[in-house]
Amino acid sequence: MPPRNELGREAVSALATAMVTVGGTIVLVFVIIVGSDQPGPYLVGVATTVTIVCLLMFLLRSRPEKSTVKKRPWWSVFRRGPVRSKPPIVVQRRNDPGTGPDTKQPPTAEQLRDIKQHGSTWVPNRIANRR
Repeated sequence: MPPRNELGREAVSALATAMVTVGGTIVLVFVIIVGSDQPGPYLVGVATTVTIVCLLMFLLRSRPEKSTVKKRPWWSVFRRGPVRSKPPIVVQRRNDPGTGPDTKQPPTAEQLRDIKQHGSTWVPNRIANRR
């Protein structure tokens, strides 16, 4: 993958991590509420743990080493990048002497070898192997 896709990879991995964490917390809270008579102390412990983990993830996140890298706000991850213009396709006629239909000479051995090497575009039929 080209290096310009690194921000996308980081966004996807961060989103996946957040979804797994939130889903696990929701399941844990559900099990605590359904499975215990007094869920209050357990819910306080879960809330404290989630808060500490979120704070540590925020403080220990990776930051760009270079100061020249622009800081992007979190909402710019969801925007599309600038549209790149496609390079123009220029069609030009090649004037190779000796290869046109106006020559009256037979092809040389070298030209025949070139035609044989580069003209092999035949693909075997799939039905041919079934017989």
